[in-house]
Amino acid sequence: MATDNINQKQGVINKCPSCGGPLKAFVSRCELCGHELAGVGANRTISDLVERFNEIERELAAAGIQGSKLEKELIARKGRVIRDFPIPNAREDLQSLLHFIHPKIQDNIKPDANAEDWRVKFIEVMSLAKNAYKGDAQTRQTFEEMERSLNVTLSGALQSKAKRSPVLALTLVTVAVLAIAGVVGIQMEKKKAAECEERYVQGAATEKARLDGIMAAASTKQLEKKYPEALTALNGLQWNYRESCRTEDAAREDATWQAKRKELVARVQQAQSDETGKQQDAQKREDETKRAAAEQELAGKLDNKAQQKTAASRTSMSKEW
Repeated sequence: MATDNINQKQGVINKCPSCGGPLKAFVSRCELCGHELAGVGANRTISDLVERFNEIERELAAAGIQGSKLEKELIARKGRVIRDFPIPNAREDLQSLLHFIHPKIQDNIKPDANAEDWRVKFIEVMSLAKNAYKGDAQTRQTFEEMERSLNVTLSGALQSKAKRSPVLALTLVTVAVLAIAGVVGIQMEKKKAAECEERYVQGAATEKARLDGIMAAASTKQLEKKYPEALTALNGLQWNYRESCRTEDAAREDATWQAKRKELVARVQQAQSDETGKQQDAQKREDETKRAAAEQELAGKLDNKAQQKTAASRTSMSKEW
């Protein structure tokens, strides 16, 4: 008896029944001898469950608990057993356990009081079974059919309860309408967002082409040394396109083009300043050249007069002699 208790704490199967070697969790074959671990765990688990439920009923009966208190205590204790019982290792055992639990979570005339506890356990066992049968398409299809039948059963149960209860029916209709409205609203929002995205892509391309044209025109005016016209053109270099779905992108574009405009304006102003300096230097050189020429011309004229005066003086002296 002590050995059985230890085994239940450690798992349904912890040693190979063929060679006695240790078994890893959730294996279907002994790694040491290759023995198939089938048909042992599930049968024992199911038997242990039934026996444990009977034991709970005997304990409560011996305690003299009756009526609604008895029913409540039975549900609570059975729920703990269902949640805590160990799951077998072999895949055939997992399949057997699924077939054992499946009827308990379907909508029956007299549903199982612990249906929700069984449902949680069913999901846990189903997950392990799917993994164990991942190479067996036919068996996995059977599992999927079991899951679908539970979904259909749940839907049918709600319809049946709705027919019996007008209030529930109204509640279900309201929930359905709200759900549909929510889905429609979400779809509409998605459609609007997609349309906004499409508009922004096209509009942004058009706006960029416009700004590139302004930059090209300003560059041409700068090359032609028409600096005021270039600066006037650059005043229009700002991002004007907006869409509600891309406000952050528009803000980034605006900041980018403002920076470009400042850079280009500074470049044009520098070019204008350099050109003005060159013109002033050229004018200064021209003025100096003219002044030097005038001075040279004046000096030449003075020299001629001096020469003429000297010649006249010599002529007068010659006559006197």
